[in-house]
Amino acid sequence: MRPRIVNLDVDQMPWKALGPSGLYSRELSRDPETGARTALQWLSMDRGYTPPATAHYHHTYEEIIGVSGHFSFDSRLWVTPYTYVFHPPETVHGFKSAIREESTFISRVGRDLDFNFVEQPIADDLYSVAETPSARTECKRPAQSNLAALAPATFLGAPARACVLSAHPQSGEGSALVELPAGWASTSEALPCYLELFVMEGGLSVDSLEPASGRAYFSYPPNDVLNSLAAPGRSLIYVNFGGAIGL
Repeated sequence: MRPRIVNLDVDQMPWKALGPSGLYSRELSRDPETGARTALQWLSMDRGYTPPATAHYHHTYEEIIGVSGHFSFDSRLWVTPYTYVFHPPETVHGFKSAIREESTFISRVGRDLDFNFVEQPIADDLYSVAETPSARTECKRPAQSNLAALAPATFLGAPARACVLSAHPQSGEGSALVELPAGWASTSEALPCYLELFVMEGGLSVDSLEPASGRAYFSYPPNDVLNSLAAPGRSLIYVNFGGAIGL
């Protein structure tokens, strides 16, 4: 289970170099039992980053939302701020990866990430090599369509606007983009499923304290008591949830 994390000031965390040149990570949370993790990752061409040249798949899901910059897995859908991509386990992708500028993105995986290269893919768009494809299907959502799809919703007991990005049809586990109006305040005390929040714009005050100075991250295990959260001004939050939460 991931630990409880409240109001982590992401912008103050150091970057950790990963294997490929120019790829860096700020790990936000990790489940020590499964290896599932959420991280902010940075692609820097000035520091030697080059996109993978070969299509590949992982044995876990890979979920991405753009935070800054401009990059692509197929040179058709470009990941910019609020672009969302979900690759179920064993989904071939990376057919024509490219990058136009330094980029950052949130990356979520369900276990330690492996790479299985496909030298001769049978298609040039997402396809599954799994014997039983995942019920939560692949998803590519451009930024503008996500922002345009924000609609009235209730989030943690209070009115907001939300766009569900992807969800499992049975368990309800999924992700959403949620817009909080100025003055929004939560009323929910706990949820039966895990909850992760990444503040992309604006800020959240916690128990009446000032918001973090930069982007903030929260992780609540199932049935954990939630802090009293409030949005002093309009805020946009990337939300991940382990079951249906009424959005």
